[in-house]
Amino acid sequence: MAGISIKVELQDLGAREALRDLLGRMDNLKPFYAAVGERILSSTKDRFETQTDPTGAAWTPLSPRTIAQRTKRGQLPLTILRSNSKGMSGSSLAGSINYVASTEDVRIGSPKAYAAIHQLGGTIEKKEGSRYMAGRRFAKRSTEGGADVTIKAHTITIPARPYIGISAADQDGILEDAEDWLTR
Repeated sequence: MAGISIKVELQDLGAREALRDLLGRMDNLKPFYAAVGERILSSTKDRFETQTDPTGAAWTPLSPRTIAQRTKRGQLPLTILRSNSKGMSGSSLAGSINYVASTEDVRIGSPKAYAAIHQLGGTIEKKEGSRYMAGRRFAKRSTEGGADVTIKAHTITIPARPYIGISAADQDGILEDAEDWLTR
């Protein structure tokens, strides 16, 4: 996963030890880790719907400027980190989350290049450059009536909006999954 992959561990020492004990009694861990991947994938998708982090805290709302830009383009300014681009299924960060299970662990992440900055937050330094514009819109150079314009150097600050992680409910569910795998 080129975009982001995060390593998370159960924080509760008792839960971690209980899980270690249960995993030690399993013969093949890959199906269990696949079940954990499905569980975390599901709760991650729910976070995009509720726009909350793994602890349940609300994401930072969109800036007024972002809302204005989306409205101007005819997009819905209501969703954060989800596609609102006229039905392009899977084009968003939310649609790109996946997991890979092995016999040793499960990795959950996104191949999108911008996935990490949305999970962790950060500042992007944009250098001065030029773009071709026709009227008030960026355009292809073949468009008549356009001209090159200079875009000044600027910074863009993106707040952290954690979407990948293990909630308390996930932690309880993982332990239940481990117990279920042992009774099969």
